[in-house]
Amino acid sequence: MATSIAGAVLVGATVASVVADASGWVSVPRAIQAALVLVTLFVLPVAWVGVHAVWVLRGRAELFVAAAQHPRRRPSDRQLVSHLRNEHPLTPLWWMVSVLGGLGTLCLGVALPFALADGAVLDGALLGAGLAVSLAALSRAVPGIRRAARQGSEDERRRAELWSLPTAVERRLMIPLLGAGDGAHLGA
Repeated sequence: MATSIAGAVLVGATVASVVADASGWVSVPRAIQAALVLVTLFVLPVAWVGVHAVWVLRGRAELFVAAAQHPRRRPSDRQLVSHLRNEHPLTPLWWMVSVLGGLGTLCLGVALPFALADGAVLDGALLGAGLAVSLAALSRAVPGIRRAARQGSEDERRRAELWSLPTAVERRLMIPLLGAGDGAHLGA
C-alpha cells in the first residue's frame, strides 16, 4: 500500500510539474522535469512490481513452511490466490526489466550516433552509459525469465502435491500477475 501511495504522489508531482511549466504558472527547470519523467516511466514500474514480488515471495515461503509443519492444514483460498500463482512471483519483474531494457536499448542506440555526429561528447557519454545499462539489464532479464518459469513450474507441482484445490481457485491461480488474460505475457 505504501508503494502505491508513493507511486501516486510521484506521478501526481510529475504531471503537476509538466502542466505547471507548460501553462506558465510556475517555471520548473528542465532537469527536474526530465528526472521526474524518467523516474516515473522507468523506475516506478520496476519498483512497484519488485515490492509486490517480494511480498508474494515472503507469503509463498510462509505457506510452504507452514505446510511442512502442518501437512494437513490447507491455506485459505485468499492466501493461495495472493501468494501461490502458477507463475513465479519474480516473472513479472523480469518481464518488466526486459521490456524497459529493450526500449532503452532501442531509444539510446538510435540517439547515440546523432549525439556523436553533432560532437556532443558529454551527451554521447551519457547516452553510451545508458545504452550499456540497458544492454546489461536485458542480458540479465532473459535468463531471469527462464529461471522464474522453471521455479513457477516447481511451485505449481509442490502446491498440487500439498493441497487439492476447488476448480474456481485453480482458475484464479492461472491468471498471470502481468500479462493478458489468456495466460500469455504481453511481451511474449
